[in-house]
Amino acid sequence: MNRTPKGCSNIGGATAAKLEFCRNSAMELFAFYGYKPFSPAELQLVESVWDNVSLPRARRLIPVMSPFGEPCFLRGDLTLSAVAFLSTHFNSNERPLRLSYADRVFSVPEPPKTNLEENQVGIELIGWESSGADVEICVLLFKLLDKLSIEDSVVVFGDASVVSHIFNNLPEDAGKKLVEALQEGSYTSYIKILNGLNVSGNKERLLTALPSLKGNISVIDEAMKLLDEPSVLLPLKRICLTLSELGYGDRIRVDLSFVRDLGYYSGPIFNAYSSTKGSLLGGGGRYDGLLTKLGIEGQAAGFALNLKDLAAVCVDGSPSPTIMLWCGSAQNVTESMNYADSLHKKGISFELSWNEDKTESIRIAKTRGYDWWIDCQSKEAIFLKKEEKMKLTEFEGQVFTC
Repeated sequence: MNRTPKGCSNIGGATAAKLEFCRNSAMELFAFYGYKPFSPAELQLVESVWDNVSLPRARRLIPVMSPFGEPCFLRGDLTLSAVAFLSTHFNSNERPLRLSYADRVFSVPEPPKTNLEENQVGIELIGWESSGADVEICVLLFKLLDKLSIEDSVVVFGDASVVSHIFNNLPEDAGKKLVEALQEGSYTSYIKILNGLNVSGNKERLLTALPSLKGNISVIDEAMKLLDEPSVLLPLKRICLTLSELGYGDRIRVDLSFVRDLGYYSGPIFNAYSSTKGSLLGGGGRYDGLLTKLGIEGQAAGFALNLKDLAAVCVDGSPSPTIMLWCGSAQNVTESMNYADSLHKKGISFELSWNEDKTESIRIAKTRGYDWWIDCQSKEAIFLKKEEKMKLTEFEGQVFTC
């Protein structure tokens, strides 16, 4: 029996068409804003990945040995590939670098998920120095969600640097356990770990309040009153206020206990959700620290969304074939292809039918929900919903003038 490996899938038909619609919509939008397509290597060197992701994330990567004897992972993160590309291919005169991608990543899934692979689409803006680039990234995220008609979408913002600041001076093991509890959304575990620590005063109040610091943008001001260095939240506040001025305020949520497991984020972070279905679509944020590790000056931000999750909630605006064009016998090929070309030039989608049985061709057209069936040889058309036959010229008068 010919089958795919467990955790992998072959995608075709309507599902693949919807994925392609989402991918094309995203890449078209990104291109308008100056992002260039990026095709990353399928393998990533262990030495380039291991120290740049969190330990839980690293343990989920899939190790392979290259034919040249180099220890590698199957590509598990597209941001790391983009940064590696910058560090080896571009000098300071060619920055900032705007990259867009639509590709697969591989990792061992966390239950209840079972897929080893995930189709992602996203962008990276690397090596910039002005503060406005954060907003550019977020605006493109909102624009993509709007372009796909995911009208119920919301974006939840947090800040990795704030979490690091709050956990500063805690025992390393305790800090890791608190982060894990936040990632799991386990408030009970978080408080239990906190109660075992020797903290008091404002530090205790801040740590206790952290899981509840969520809501609208006003949460940022509330948190700033608790922090000994409130300026650490100014970048996040500026981003949220600017996005509100641009009309996205009602779709912004703030959760300062929000943490990501990738390990390289060092500033404002965010996740996008479909609020109606409650599904996570993807996320991103700032990762300046990753550039610093590699000896690259500047700032960096980006996001990646799961194409399959996008396709599940978007409104598909791609053209569906409305016409079945019957080609009939082999003698009719040239005429049929010429007529197909005329439909294409007018932007009308269709499917060619090479079934020699006319009746069967009509049956298939009905089954697939087509509006029209056309026979170029006899110059006739059938409006299938009403079983209405007409001459081809009459069909053209109705359809070509629409």
